[in-house]
Amino acid sequence: MNQTEPHIELDLEKIEDSGARSHGLEFPRTWPSDVIEKVLGSLSYLLNTIWIALVLIIVVNVTMRYAFNVNYVWVEEVQWHMYAVGFMFGIGYAVMHDSHVRVDVLAANFRPTTRAWIEVISIVGIILPLCWIIVQYGIPFVEASYNRGERSSAPGGLANRWMIKSVIVLAFLYIGMAAFARLLRITAFLFNFPRARVTQ
Repeated sequence: MNQTEPHIELDLEKIEDSGARSHGLEFPRTWPSDVIEKVLGSLSYLLNTIWIALVLIIVVNVTMRYAFNVNYVWVEEVQWHMYAVGFMFGIGYAVMHDSHVRVDVLAANFRPTTRAWIEVISIVGIILPLCWIIVQYGIPFVEASYNRGERSSAPGGLANRWMIKSVIVLAFLYIGMAAFARLLRITAFLFNFPRARVTQ
């Protein structure tokens, strides 16, 4: 008896979209939000190269450690710093593309207007004030590190600790701008201000 297995074709892009953003809302685009998102998107492409560099550094570090029994503290610290940069800026990227974690079990049952209001309250009441506080207190924090010539406490560690501390300020500026662009799109949906762009 000749039985052939059924041929099943899967559209992986549709599966990924439905799993990753099954309940995401696509708010209308506006001219100011498009400008902000274009600038942040260009920075994102540049920052994404950090993951390639990080993988190469890890491979070189592991090879040096196990093949040549050589280990440098500064190489380990470079890895930590690159992780920090990638993840800190990744938060803003997630906000901009609405790919952050949310409770989809609840969100799926809300009307789009209710969900839009929840996002407005979250952005205006939590994200933007938090970004403002962290940037405001972060700048003196970085300045103090620069003025002291702060360096790693580990022997053979990296100097110029102010550079990695400045990532906190820059990343929260990025997050704030991404949240503001998102807010503009939501207000276009709720109040038609700024006016939504007509896409071809």
